[in-house]
Amino acid sequence: MREHVSPKVIEQMSWAGANIGSYREGAEAMRRLAGVEVTVKQMQRITTRVGQSACQAREEDIAQQEAKPLVSRLRPRCDIDAPEVGVVMMDGGRLQRRDHFGQPRDDAERVTHWREDKVGLCLSMSSPQHDDDPHPEFPTWLCEAEVVAQIARLGRPETLENQGETDDARAAESARCEGDDSRQRLRDVPWPDAPTLVSREVIASCQCGETFGRHLAWKAWHSGVTAAPRQAFVADGARVNWTIQRQHFRHMTGVLDLMHALSYAYRAAEEVAANHRQQRILYAGWAEAIWQGRVDDVIEQLQPLADQLESLTEQDGPHEVTGPSAVRRAVTYYDHHRERMHYPQYRRTGLPLTSSLMESAIKQFNLRVKGSEKFWRADAAEAILQLRADSLSDSDPLDHFWPRWHAQQDGSNRYQTTAA
Repeated sequence: MREHVSPKVIEQMSWAGANIGSYREGAEAMRRLAGVEVTVKQMQRITTRVGQSACQAREEDIAQQEAKPLVSRLRPRCDIDAPEVGVVMMDGGRLQRRDHFGQPRDDAERVTHWREDKVGLCLSMSSPQHDDDPHPEFPTWLCEAEVVAQIARLGRPETLENQGETDDARAAESARCEGDDSRQRLRDVPWPDAPTLVSREVIASCQCGETFGRHLAWKAWHSGVTAAPRQAFVADGARVNWTIQRQHFRHMTGVLDLMHALSYAYRAAEEVAANHRQQRILYAGWAEAIWQGRVDDVIEQLQPLADQLESLTEQDGPHEVTGPSAVRRAVTYYDHHRERMHYPQYRRTGLPLTSSLMESAIKQFNLRVKGSEKFWRADAAEAILQLRADSLSDSDPLDHFWPRWHAQQDGSNRYQTTAA
């Protein structure tokens, strides 16, 4: 690489390193498209260094916001146009970490390389409102939705304490559905009067839920989402999602992702039905009740079935306990989330019912950070996630970051960057 790297080349390298499949492919893109020869190691070092600076800039912005009086922090921004509907979504993806290579394997937390990365969306949307539920009839296509069956098949037993999907289940779902197009087909089917996406802002991190919640709250405030007259927090049933909702987005209407709600009915019907036809009938009835907001009716029907299954299990004598039945898990899931399943009300007020936009974002991150041959250090993963999130955000945060970054580079920093 030549002795001096221009600011423009640094910007190009960091974009390629964060958005193209690998550092090697990014270096090749620089050679072919920009006419700049760089090594894979140089691509990795510069991308990581710039990403770490972007992370530091984010931390500084959040610290500045949190230093304000509480009243000022809670007051929505008035210097930008508020959207009709402000939506926050979050979920977890997967990447492999190598921080523990060479360490003893007796620690259960270090048996697997896979770790969770959290992704959040702050969405500005528009939608009509209605006096009554505009679509009380259950869509027939949802009875055959392959995505519901896939989510149901990938479900793993959850304990009552977890009240949601286990990390292993989420990893399996992400891994097995990565190459499947059923979620894309779901996004291609227009929901009647569904909110229209105006813009999205993205945040991603490997940090703990408490820290990620703070960052997501700042992003929502900064993007103007918290100034919207109608607001929603949409997520699946994972406990961390709703812990963050209670801590930072209590003022938003909580919406349990409809597709995950239906998947529990699907699994319950699969478990108790004698044949496929009966399974379809049971699922269709429970799914229609969920669509119409009659979750209590579903719980009332499932409860005796769960008791009956447990009674039959006890009569079988000693056996290996593998966790609660799918019917019992559905009862627990619906009982815990019933206040987030008022779908007719959400349709009246023009709120989204699903987190399909979140699923799409997770896949966009997986394309860069997930792969059997991709292993990350914690600092490098955080850097690449930050740059990837900035690149996927409609406001182009990097356009504001670069002048700030270049202004901070003194002669020593420029030499280190060039030497990389």
